[in-house]
Amino acid sequence: MTDIDYSMIKFAQMWSHYGGGDEYILPEFGISPVLFYQRLHQTLEKRFIEELDLAARLTLRDFCAVKLTRYGVVPIR
Repeated sequence: MTDIDYSMIKFAQMWSHYGGGDEYILPEFGISPVLFYQRLHQTLEKRFIEELDLAARLTLRDFCAVKLTRYGVVPIR
């Protein structure tokens, strides 16, 4: 896992309780919220992440899927 992937996970964990913090994604990561949630969703789908237990991983993955759906995008698997 890259440092950016780790930062994205920490960001999503912090902001998911408040709706996502989408307005901070572009300044923080230099990508749109849609790309952020797509990349994070793919990371959570395809990789084992030692820092996350299964429940936290699934919660974040589902959060990304909901956010992408709200943007009118189907989550990439």
